[in-house]
Amino acid sequence: MASLETGASTSGGSTTVTGASESTAASADTTGTTVAEGPSTDGPVFDVGTGHSDLGGGRPEGPVIPATCDQAEAGVSTVGCVFFGVDLDQNGGLEFDQYAIAVSNPQPGADANVAVEQKVGGVWAPVATQLVSPLTLFAFPLPDKHHQGSGVMEGGSYRVSSDVPIVAYQFNPLIQGAASSDASLLYPVSTWDTLNRAVHWGGGYGRGYLTVVAGADDTTIEVIPTVATAAGPGVAAGAAGVPFEITLQEGDIAEIMVAADNTALGGTRIEGDKPIGVFSGHECAWIPHLIPACDHIEDQLSGVRLWGNHFVASRMPIRETNGIPEDSLWQVVASEDNTTVTFTANAEVTGVPAGAQNIDAGGVIEFYAGGTAANPGDFLVDANKPIALANYMIGEANLVTSTLGDPAMVQLSPVEQYLPRYILLVPSEWELDFFVVTRPSGANITIDGVGMNDADFISIGGGYEVARVPTVDGVHALESDVGFMVTVVGYDSADSYAYIGGTGTGVINPNPEG
Repeated sequence: MASLETGASTSGGSTTVTGASESTAASADTTGTTVAEGPSTDGPVFDVGTGHSDLGGGRPEGPVIPATCDQAEAGVSTVGCVFFGVDLDQNGGLEFDQYAIAVSNPQPGADANVAVEQKVGGVWAPVATQLVSPLTLFAFPLPDKHHQGSGVMEGGSYRVSSDVPIVAYQFNPLIQGAASSDASLLYPVSTWDTLNRAVHWGGGYGRGYLTVVAGADDTTIEVIPTVATAAGPGVAAGAAGVPFEITLQEGDIAEIMVAADNTALGGTRIEGDKPIGVFSGHECAWIPHLIPACDHIEDQLSGVRLWGNHFVASRMPIRETNGIPEDSLWQVVASEDNTTVTFTANAEVTGVPAGAQNIDAGGVIEFYAGGTAANPGDFLVDANKPIALANYMIGEANLVTSTLGDPAMVQLSPVEQYLPRYILLVPSEWELDFFVVTRPSGANITIDGVGMNDADFISIGGGYEVARVPTVDGVHALESDVGFMVTVVGYDSADSYAYIGGTGTGVINPNPEG
């Protein structure tokens, strides 16, 4: 995005800790897709079950990479059979750039028959279908369905279903060129939660928001925002700490936008009487605030029951070429009162909070971390209660030796949720793309059948190490005999995207307090 305004630099290494008090009371280019000819359906095209119902008691045990939709109902990873994608609020005219959902088939020996549907007149109707071969990926360019500002949009999502478990992602937009892009892993409906807390950034051109999607009819949602939120059709104006309700039908979305520029919804509590999907976004974020350039950011958030206690904070790739890594932004959000968070880092890492940090439910710890070429800003995070952790790329005007990249957002997996296999899309038309791979020290990981080079990894303590390795456009398979984490990051001139390649979704906190 073009530079809009300048402001202060990121230097200083300050940490912001905030608490939270709350009351209890255009047509698309569909080249490459096959348009389905079958009749409209009320349920998903494929018989994939109805999702978990007993969140309080946890889900039944199942394989991390399920082979059948029945196994996927256990909801222990983001490999699943039913997803909802949302064309999230973008920046101005970029709303109409090509939105897409990509699906990868991690099954080594089974084709995936995938269908994308939208609601027409309150009934699900086919948009496109595609057979996706084993260990390959397919992208569906989809018609514009964006929503602007606070309000309910009936049928505002796309439903994706498959007859075998797959992984799904969304790209907004699909290709570089808008200079305001991001991507998100989509969570299968079987992994959704009723209780959610927002991870969110507020500074930027335009405003930040949360978008909620319902996976079942007559879903009632209670929102307790941490800042004032704007009214819109079907959405009441919100005041900090005061609950309000929204009712949605399956496939409907509700966007909840902040009422004032440069305010953030971090820590906001969103609870449904049925499982819901929650997205965090900003039309065009400045990170830090007022530092060019702005960029659309988004991510689908994991529910509180999936949050963990132990994280490896593996930072975004380094864009500076002078041997002095630029900072990246970090946020920690607490789900319960009296949460104590500790950070462990190499002495060369800068900006990481010293000593234990104490926050209550909905509280946020926010800081910028950097370091040296040898230790550029990775660290360990441990908490006595469940937390969420997110990393953000900063704007290109913060850099000295590069104009590549701009803000992007990714929520990282706790160590408890690492997976052993990922099938990933690296989209075309970006100048540089990377895998950020976090592994137990010495673990063997292959990329497209070739073992990773041990020399690429940096040890960060605690038995973990991190590598940031360049990759090429296309579909890639990363595999190991142990769980590891991978994020996919790309950037070009004043633009970027980032998404986590997948995550476990086992219920760590069956009876959360927050």
